[in-house]
Parts: sequence; C-alpha cells; structure tokens
Amino acid sequence: MKKFFSKYKIIFETVITIIAFYLLINLSKTNVDNIYYLVFMPIMAFVATVFYFGNKYHNFNKIISYILALLLAGITITSLSFNVYGDSRILSFNWMQTIVILFSFTTFFDKCFQLLIALALKLSAYVGKGKSISWKASFLIIFVLWLVYLIPFLPGNTAGDGNFQLAQFFRHAPMTNHHPFFTTIFEGGIVYIGHSLGSDNLGLFLYVFIQALICCAIYSYSIYKISLLGFSKKVGYWLSIIVGILPYWSFLSETLHKDALFIAFFAWFTTECIVISCDIFNKNRINKKEIAILTIAALLVSLWRNNGFFLVVPSIFLFIFTNKRKNWKPFLISLLTVSFIYIGFTKAILPVIGVQSTEKREAYSLPVQQTARYLRDYPEDVTPNEQKVLKSTFNNYKNLSKLYNPNIADPVKFNMKDNFNTGAYLKAWLSMGLRHPKVYLEAAYAGTYFYYSPWYKGQNFIWCGTMSGYEFPKFLNLHYLTSVKIRDSFRNILTSIMNIPVFNILTNDALCIWFCILMLAYLWKRNGFLFTIPIFPVLINLLVCIASPVNGMVRYSGCALFATYTLIMYFIFILKVKGDKSE
Repeated sequence: MKKFFSKYKIIFETVITIIAFYLLINLSKTNVDNIYYLVFMPIMAFVATVFYFGNKYHNFNKIISYILALLLAGITITSLSFNVYGDSRILSFNWMQTIVILFSFTTFFDKCFQLLIALALKLSAYVGKGKSISWKASFLIIFVLWLVYLIPFLPGNTAGDGNFQLAQFFRHAPMTNHHPFFTTIFEGGIVYIGHSLGSDNLGLFLYVFIQALICCAIYSYSIYKISLLGFSKKVGYWLSIIVGILPYWSFLSETLHKDALFIAFFAWFTTECIVISCDIFNKNRINKKEIAILTIAALLVSLWRNNGFFLVVPSIFLFIFTNKRKNWKPFLISLLTVSFIYIGFTKAILPVIGVQSTEKREAYSLPVQQTARYLRDYPEDVTPNEQKVLKSTFNNYKNLSKLYNPNIADPVKFNMKDNFNTGAYLKAWLSMGLRHPKVYLEAAYAGTYFYYSPWYKGQNFIWCGTMSGYEFPKFLNLHYLTSVKIRDSFRNILTSIMNIPVFNILTNDALCIWFCILMLAYLWKRNGFLFTIPIFPVLINLLVCIASPVNGMVRYSGCALFATYTLIMYFIFILKVKGDKSE
C-alpha cells in the first residue's frame, strides 16, 4: 500500500487539492458553470506542476513550512467566510469539508513554499555577475515615467488628509498632531510660497514637484544600493521601471499628503538596514556613514507618521547585538538620538507651542469595534456596571450596534467622548470579552484580514489622481489645468490595466507580508535571528495595520511593497554569501 501510494502520490495530492479548490469556489458563491473548464483546467495544470516539482525540493524545514502552510490555509478559508458572510460560519458548515480544504491547502502551500525557496537558491547563483545600475540611470527612468502621470493632472493632486493639513496650516482648522505637525508645516509651507506669489496652483505644483524629486531620489538610491550587492543592471532597470510605471508610487508621489514621503522614508530606512546587515554579516565591519544615514532615515520615518517611531526602534536596538556586540556604541548612539529628538519634539516642544497631541481615542480602534460588535450580537448581556461605564465612555453607546461597520472603526471611535476613564473602560471591555470571546475574535478578524490574506485584488493609488472633495480648501484657488475628460480617461485606462492579474500581483501588499514571513522563518532557522533584522519593520507595520481603524487601507500597508522588493534581493544575497544545505 505504501509503495502504491508513493508511486501515485502526486496524482492523489493533485486530485484532493483540486477538490479543495472546487469546494472553496462553491463556498464563495461564485458561479463558474459558463466557463467551468476555463477556470479548472489552469488550476489543475498549476496544482499538478506545483506537486510535481515541489516534491523534489526540501530546503525549508518541514515542521516550520507545514505550520506556516496550515496558518495560510486557515486564513484562506476564514477570510472567505468573513468576506461572504461577515463571520466564521463557513468553518462549521461541514466539518469534513473544512478538514479536506485545510489538509489539501496545507500540503499545497507547503510545496509552494519549498518551490519559492528553491527558486531563490537558484537565483542566488547569479548574484555577483554583471555590473549594477547607476543611481542616475535609475533616477532618470523613474522620473521620466512619473512625468507621464503628472502632466494630465497639473498642477498636482490633493488627498483628503492633505486638504485638512492645508486648512490647519492656513488657520482654518485647529493645529493638532493628529497629522504629524512636522508634515503639516512642510506641506503648507511650500504651498504658501506659491500662495504668497499670487498663485495657489503654483504652490501646489511646487510641493508636488519637490515631493516627487525627493521620492524619486530615495527609490533610485535604494535600487542603486541594493544593486551593489551584486545584482545586474537588468534587475535594477526592471525595478526602476516597475516603480516608475505602476500607479502605486507615481500617483502617490504626485499627490499632496503625508503618505508619499512616509512610504519613501520607510523604503530608505529598510534599505539602510539591509546595507548595514550585509556589511556586518558579509564583511564583518560597520560603516559609520551608513549608520548616520540610518539615523536620519529613522528620524524622518518617526516624524512623518505618529507610529513611525515604533517601526524603526526595534531594528536599531537589535543591531546592538550583532557581531558579538563589538559595535554596540554607534547603534546605541543612533537609538538614543532618534529617541531623544522624537520624544523631545512630541512631548516637550509641541505642548509648549500649543499643538495638541493625538486624541486618546486613536489607540482604541480595535477595542471599540469589539465593543460595538458585542452590543450588536448580545445587547441584553451587559451588566449594570458595564452599562454605566459605556455610558461614561461613549456619547450614545446604545447606538454603537447601528454605527458598527466591520471594515472601518471611525463611526464608532468618533462616538467616544474626549475624556473618558481608560481604566474603567478597559476593565468593562475585558469582562465582556471573557463572557463572549468569539465575538471579540470575529470583530478583530473582520477588521483586519485584508492585511494578511493574500488572495484579494491588490490595491494601488489610482484614487490619488484627483483633488479630493474631502475637506477641500475652498480658501485656496486650486484647479486642474486639464479637462475632466482627459483625467477620467487616463484613470480608467490605468484601472483596467491594474485589474490584469499580471500587473495587479505586483501591488499585492498582503502577498508581500507572506514573502516577508517566509523569508524571516527561513533566515531565522538557517542563519540566526539577527539576520532577520531588516525584515522586522515590515512585520511591525503589519501589527500597526491590525491596530488601525480601516481594514485593508493601502495608505497604512503600502510601505511594505517596495521594502519587500528590496528584502527579496537581500534574502537572495544572504543565500549566496552564506550558502545553504538541503535537509
């Protein structure tokens, strides 16, 4: 029997996985009868190919691979359930069906992981062959391609948050640190130059142009520095073209808002982490100039997003322990410098100049969503003391069940009072959760799964290609120089192109998260924990996204994309210089 199964193992695995795909498509309520074989024949061919080649490679630790594969399989079916029904009911429809899907997909994903590692090992053989791309060449490619996006939308675009920051700068709204104060001054200050010269459009154009130059310089610098690890010009050219031509970085970098520069600064910080790691692990040395650049990039990440400080500090801290702690001083100085400037600026300087800090409610997106879902599902199971606490915490807690939207916390969050007893609310929140933990788990999952479930269409920043009507600064005379027809046609063409899977997969940030998880697990097991330092910022940002108020908001998760491209190159480089042995 064992010999028979071994002989026909690939056939058995392929058949049961195809059955799992069929069951999953049925559960999604998708009718494919009119294109039945157009759907299933490619699936059958792909599944058979994965099992045929996947069974030949065993480079990745089997236990770790199966654990990650089971996790991804569970996320796959659970996310489908939440997407279709809004809860986890699919898991209990038919236990045998659920087990078949989980077992089949776990086996299938394990083979996919093994193939990805094998592919990376083969690609590592090409590291060190050929000259790298120059910084100037990468900059020119990206900037020329970005001009194609800018011309139809002159003088530039504005996002809703950018509009509100302009209102704050021009004193049409109270100045707070909800949007980082430094970014508000930077954006408004440049626009003010044009405004003082008599042209608000000129001010917007100046900002957009300067921002595009900074972003272009950072991305091209990052591509150049990573290419120096031994990647050929072709790799640098292709990565430059991707950054230049996809409406992910182009529209993003030509729109007035804080996210464009934050995502660029995050890419810069990740690149410096990679460069320093390669110096330490390959050359057994450090470059103090690179550490200084790392410190500057970390400061900019911290100042451009309120939670940016927490994305950069862990990596700098971990660098202290590299190379047997021989080079701990420069990294400790870097850590203290970033901490002192950031904390001093936000906790000391801003209060002195009268800038309000971020509202307390901003940290409660997940708890308030859980509270609202609880009140929707169990409105009668609330004790008198809990009712009293909820009444003192929310303006109208009885209305939370109606305000509840699984994908966005703002309607519920903005119902919170400005001053509430944090301890009392958290105590009530905990006691309610202990009575009905499933509700809390479902609320958490319902509001976060787009960040880590990689099977949904990747987002992009085409929505940036407009002057947002949200908080539009009517006190400024901002208007496009081109017709609505030209702009709409441009956006429609781009939307159609980005819906094509070949292009869409390049902007799938949830898929990038899984690449990072896979690389982290492999490097940690093979080379040691410290080799994973450059990957940490991306995964910490995932935790930030999970705590954010919106499910699948590309503004929050978008920094993972370019960083993952560079981390894949780092991963391949480490495989080359440190070698690998199959299990």
